Amino acid sequence: MALARQQSCFAAIAAALWMIPSASAFSISSIGKQAHNSCAHPLKATIERDGLFWPSSPPNDERIDRSANSEQDYDELFDEEEYQTLDAVVKIYATHSDPDFLIPWQKRHQTTSTSSGFVIDVPGLGLRVMTNAHSVEYGSVVQVQRRGDDEKHAAIVEAVGNECDLALLRVDSLFSPQNDDQFQPFAMPIGSLPMLQDDVEVIGYPAGGDSLCVTKGVVSRIEMQEYAQAGARLLAMQIDAAINPGNSGGPVVNDELEVVGVAFQGIDEESIENVGYVVPASVVRHFLEDVRRNNGVYTGFCQLGIEVSFLENKAYRKFLKMDNLDGENKRISGVCVRRVQPTAGAYGILKSMDVVMAVDGIPVGNDGKIPFRRGERVDLGCYISSLFPGDVATATIFRDGKEMEVSIPVSPIKHLVPSHYNNKPPPYLICSGFVFTALSVPYLDAKGAWDDFYTEDVSYLLGLVHAPLKEKGDEVVVLAQVLAHEANLGYEHLIDLHLLKFNGVEVKSLGHLNDLISENEEQFMTFEFDKKEGGRLIVMERALCEQATEDVCKEHSIGSHYVLRTDTV
Repeated sequence: MALARQQSCFAAIAAALWMIPSASAFSISSIGKQAHNSCAHPLKATIERDGLFWPSSPPNDERIDRSANSEQDYDELFDEEEYQTLDAVVKIYATHSDPDFLIPWQKRHQTTSTSSGFVIDVPGLGLRVMTNAHSVEYGSVVQVQRRGDDEKHAAIVEAVGNECDLALLRVDSLFSPQNDDQFQPFAMPIGSLPMLQDDVEVIGYPAGGDSLCVTKGVVSRIEMQEYAQAGARLLAMQIDAAINPGNSGGPVVNDELEVVGVAFQGIDEESIENVGYVVPASVVRHFLEDVRRNNGVYTGFCQLGIEVSFLENKAYRKFLKMDNLDGENKRISGVCVRRVQPTAGAYGILKSMDVVMAVDGIPVGNDGKIPFRRGERVDLGCYISSLFPGDVATATIFRDGKEMEVSIPVSPIKHLVPSHYNNKPPPYLICSGFVFTALSVPYLDAKGAWDDFYTEDVSYLLGLVHAPLKEKGDEVVVLAQVLAHEANLGYEHLIDLHLLKFNGVEVKSLGHLNDLISENEEQFMTFEFDKKEGGRLIVMERALCEQATEDVCKEHSIGSHYVLRTDTV
């Protein structure tokens, strides 16, 4: 019995020698002493910890010894503000039920994702979790988990800004007033836009592990970039810290632990490394202010709604008589207006061939850029996007050889071809087996329109992505597919066609088409496609339409023969 006990002691010594690094300051004799004591008092050894292989202090605040008799003061081990900042970063679990944009009455197989978020205090709303819009897009179930906690809290997506790829989550069980104050999350403060080469840290839960991860880097670039979520161009910050899947929605903080941005996308190219993009603090603040002003509803970023030509060519400037203003040898700069969108506030105020020289006193260069900070220039749209709906911008323009000032109301601009449906199902209309839908970026993406050449019809639809919206509510109505029925025999090969007219009347939207079909009393129904004369035509008998629609919906388990948009006004 004594031999067995002695052998176990030697085993403990050997284990200790094997686990301690060679550079350890402990002597073999002290290790042997600890092993001997553990043999004598095995129960005590399992309770006492020396901090080598397990934290000597439990992570809970109420169990930390802050007395002067403690071996080391807690504040020396970890700064309380840093501790609160890390605790404010949460992990987000989402189950996505994305619609099938090619079969709009169905959903795809559910997918799951994890991302990051952080707690902020939104004026007028209270404590909320901020994350990326794409992290919770079409989320049927969204949950939030705090650092060091085993419980997941149900979250409600309260506001979504797809243009800036930001979202706010309400977590009632986490932010309930009934909770003990010591468990109330710490709200991270929003800082200012950093300077180039400023040190930053990205905090989040990227792929490769379950625990919180912190990576360091510097601000490499600040300029306008296209946000992948909705294709909008907004100010973005480039950093050299790693941003991997799962980092999305996590805060980027400065040395004062203020949030200076939100991680949201990277570059998927093998030749480019250590490049990540961040939603800067100025865009985050604009999103929060927009939500506050509209009682929790996001409205969007303002635009002028104009298409311009740069004036870097000398002949172009000479043609516009820009080098001699009022007989003075005065050189001016700006951009030339080529088209104004009919739904923009500038419509009827700016004209084609106007030269926009300045906006609110900020000079516009011939390259379309304006001064930003010392040594930095950004697109004119960057300043316009900092305004809010209802604001009026004063533009200095050059028209017909004269300089003048005009006032332009700014507002968000809706597009003819939407880039998203704000987490709502895509619209569709079924008539006699013909499936019509509204052209959208997700529809084209599902077709692979940007990958390779698909068909001439898809290429034609792709060319409509940047077409101007003439009237609010207008849509590009597309024949997506034909569900076979004896009433539509001979038309089953038609697909991806732009519907122009129904019974000779121009079709403006799916809702308009639905009304035209419902109100039709003629014997035949005609659907005209293609702009050129002699384009494709579908002719159906009205008497067979209702029964054919009912048969097709029953065969394919389609609950309703139409779903229309409600956010087009």
